[in-house]
This record gives sequence, C-alpha cells and structure tokens, in this order.
Amino acid sequence: MRVQMSLLEYLSYRCKPAILSDLHDMGELERNRLARAIGLIQAGDVPLGEWNDALLYLSNGPPQPTAEAARERLMDYLYQK
Repeated sequence: MRVQMSLLEYLSYRCKPAILSDLHDMGELERNRLARAIGLIQAGDVPLGEWNDALLYLSNGPPQPTAEAARERLMDYLYQK
C-alpha cells in the first residue's frame, strides 16, 4: 500500500519534529539534514505548488516559477540560515 503525503508532511516526517510547526525552530544540524533530504527529491516529482508551499512555510520566500527554482531556493535557505 502506498501512502500519499504532502512535501511538508514528508519533510516533517524525515526530520522527526513533534509537530509540523517545529520545522520553524530547527537548529543547524536539523536544517542541514532537511536540506539533504530535499536534495534527494527530484524537483519534478513534487508539484510546483507544494514546493512553493514549503518555501513559503519554511523561509517566507516568494513563490518560484518552476519546481527546480523553488527546490534550489529552499535548499539555499536551509544551508545559509
């Protein structure tokens, strides 16, 4: 059986915070772990809207025109914060 989940739910699952909002309070180790997890996801495997939702939720960044751009911006944010 295959279970569907949003990108934010998946990222929360990968980082093991107690609740989704804990993604806002990650330390450097957790941010790097999350960025590496994102690096394993092909941009085209996730709808653009979900990439932009994650970008907005985690970085308050503006929406991007492509999934690849949103993925890269999100990874840059996580590594540089």
